[in-house]
Amino acid sequence: MTAVTVPAPGGVRRLLPVLFPVAVVTGIGFALYGRAGELAALVLRPGSVPYLLAALAANAGAVLLSMATWRTLLSDLGPRVPGRTATRIYFTSYLGKYVPGAVWGVLAQLRMGGAAGVPAPVVLAVFLLNLIVAVLTGLAVGPVAAPWTIGAEAWWLVLPGAVTLLLVVKPRLLHRLAATAARLARRPAPEARASDRGMRRALASATGSWAVGGLHLWALAVMLGAPPLTALPVCVGGFALATAAASLVVVLPDGWGAREALLLLALTAVLPWQEATAAAVASRVVCTLSEVLVGGAALLLTLPRRTTPPTDPKERT
Repeated sequence: MTAVTVPAPGGVRRLLPVLFPVAVVTGIGFALYGRAGELAALVLRPGSVPYLLAALAANAGAVLLSMATWRTLLSDLGPRVPGRTATRIYFTSYLGKYVPGAVWGVLAQLRMGGAAGVPAPVVLAVFLLNLIVAVLTGLAVGPVAAPWTIGAEAWWLVLPGAVTLLLVVKPRLLHRLAATAARLARRPAPEARASDRGMRRALASATGSWAVGGLHLWALAVMLGAPPLTALPVCVGGFALATAAASLVVVLPDGWGAREALLLLALTAVLPWQEATAAAVASRVVCTLSEVLVGGAALLLTLPRRTTPPTDPKERT
């Protein structure tokens, strides 16, 4: 088996249990910094609470579907990992997206996956395949917003959808994409391979995650006055396209700023500029809150159980 080079020095890996939580909390604070006033304005808006709760619930559902995608690939490629352990690994690395750079999530998965008995090549293969599946399906869902945002000139946006459809027919091609991505990143190509059934399940759950996640933006847009029927494809497609494209900007935590700019362009098709800006900002706050709530709850529910050491019979006498 090809040796895998962990993208960090040994000293950093030893400090990871301390540095990683601090970096995540800092990144979350940065994402929410200065947004308290805007969030308060939304909450105080007449009739806004049901829309905000619906938005939180929609994005929470999308987060759970994204975990299902990752777990599908993990169970298909690697040894069996208990559900509690897999959930803990996923959400620890998931919250790492708030730290600038993509390396932190990889490091967390390598460290925790290794402790769970998952070989490093399998961890890296799952990480890479999951990223490719998420980006491709996001870019494939994005064009549903094109008729209301860009118009007929956006015909080229159907290309990611065509690629995704081809991958559904021939899932093995996804491994070639993963090998190409690894080569561009100057990493060994992943040797672990998922089955066709596993790939199709991952593509389906990832597509579902984008569709459900886009409903949170739709709830916010309708709350701010967008026409519901027109806003639905604009919000679902715009959110998928903006988030998938911004996720490639690894120097920004969770694509901060880049996603908002792309969302704003889409939302102006159904909202005035000022309301579109408010919806884009509210989307960031809602997504961050729902991800922290879901991730935090998952980590609390999967805390390692304390085991009581057996009592020495001699101590009873």
